[in-house]
Amino acid sequence: MEDILVVGCVVSCIALLVNSWLNKYTEKKKEMEIKNKNTRELFLDTLGRIGCQYQLSESEDTRIFFSYQGEHFFADMKDDSIYVHIWDTHWVQVELYDIDEVSRLRKAINISNMNSAVSTFYTIDNDAKTMDVHAKSTITFISTIPYLEDYLRTELNEFFHAHQIVGTEIHKLREQEQHA
Repeated sequence: MEDILVVGCVVSCIALLVNSWLNKYTEKKKEMEIKNKNTRELFLDTLGRIGCQYQLSESEDTRIFFSYQGEHFFADMKDDSIYVHIWDTHWVQVELYDIDEVSRLRKAINISNMNSAVSTFYTIDNDAKTMDVHAKSTITFISTIPYLEDYLRTELNEFFHAHQIVGTEIHKLREQEQHA
């Protein structure tokens, strides 16, 4: 009876060791697959893992359009670079004739740039006679970054932080003007 127990224990230990080895092998294989991807493949794979819909640009092979939490972004990258440039464009628009709102928006953009990780800036559309607000971030994007999905989510959430800062500051400036 003891021999059967000993054999059973040995078989169980061998099964645990084989299972542990298979898990480590599978994990290493996944790591190697990720490490072998270029920046574009890695970025597309990560977008998919965080649930983003994306579309490859037909005219520019370095550009990817994607949506995150209802906001439309695009990213530019080269396969041989470790950097991804993420853009969120035209998220605020002000008529140029509204001089007070243009002034508020410029001040709010400056405050956003002091308090957010993304760069916020404006452009003037002379044809439409508008001031448009955009944001951009350049991030390092490599397979060795731990928790790559969380890293990308955090970076994308910084755009919403910039939106919030600009909106809050415009509201504050309007209130200050009303009480002046």
